[in-house]
Amino acid sequence: MERRGGQLVRARLIAICAITITVIGPVSAQERLRISANVGQQASTTTVSQDQSFDRYFEQGSFTFERTVPQSLVYDFGAMVRVWRGLYAGGALSIFDQTGPGTVTARVPHPLQFNKPRTTTGEIADTNRREFGQHITVGWAIPASGGLDFILSGGPSFFMTEQLFVTRLNLSLQDEVYPFDELAFPSTDTETLNETVLGYNAGVDMTWRINKKIGLGLLVRYSSGKKEFIPSGALPVEVTAGGLHAGGGLRVLFNSFGSKRKPLPPPKPPAKPQPAKPAPPKPSPPKPAPK
Repeated sequence: MERRGGQLVRARLIAICAITITVIGPVSAQERLRISANVGQQASTTTVSQDQSFDRYFEQGSFTFERTVPQSLVYDFGAMVRVWRGLYAGGALSIFDQTGPGTVTARVPHPLQFNKPRTTTGEIADTNRREFGQHITVGWAIPASGGLDFILSGGPSFFMTEQLFVTRLNLSLQDEVYPFDELAFPSTDTETLNETVLGYNAGVDMTWRINKKIGLGLLVRYSSGKKEFIPSGALPVEVTAGGLHAGGGLRVLFNSFGSKRKPLPPPKPPAKPQPAKPAPPKPSPPKPAPK
């Protein structure tokens, strides 16, 4: 079910990219650096499912822990540098943090009868799931008319993923009541693991320029990665990180790095030689006084 949903998400993303390429024209982008800040929603859901067995009353029992990661808010911050013509390179950071209930279903053997397991179900209220996604992106800008442009991008992703697991059921015969046909949900031991999950990302970013420096944008990005987490004393559990992110926010555009220097003034032409001034005439000697 999860695999089919992921294929459907990828198909929709490919369709969006194809429509984008069809309706816009090839005009070169102008800014050198763009910074983005987005708030949106993780539109896809994933389910963590953990199965664990244990020995009790000379039989084998088991429990299943399931945590569905729902749709929730996601924050995204990124920067891209124009390398050549419409070619951009950069990175983004996405933050997803959601705490909710997880369900544990336990099948515990009967202390007096064989092959008569009791089933009990309970919830773990604060089951945390946190992801810090680091997305390296390379993209191509395809501007359109009306101050719009689109950047189609993709690349590898690294997810710093935090997930809670159940490691043990605290079962005790003293807590049970004769004839032991029903079992109250016991307390549990949990463990939170942090792992780095390697994956990929692909998406499209639309920017509408308000002026040369500021714009508004929409972001659609699909990212995914899988890794096995190994809780203490338990079997490996496959965890899927990422999902379909859709949101919008602010764009800040820079045409160059740093402040522009004023051009140097042109050199002054060499001064023309001035002609020598004629020497002033010598004064005539004074006339002798008359006798």
